[in-house]
Amino acid sequence: MALMTTEEAGRFLKMHPVTLRNKARAKQVPAVRVGGRWRFEEIVLREWIAQGCPSQKQQPSLFD
Repeated sequence: MALMTTEEAGRFLKMHPVTLRNKARAKQVPAVRVGGRWRFEEIVLREWIAQGCPSQKQQPSLFD
């Protein structure tokens, strides 16, 4: 499982890293905290996009 940094995931999603961090904190983007930093799995982000970018309330299984 390869994890992307906020900067890498931001480039992948074409989103500013600060915006991405805020969305991760608000549970609008699937992410995990590792050593106090947000990390993102590309495969999970691709699935999230394929499902229409749901929030945790809409699709909790993507955020487990």
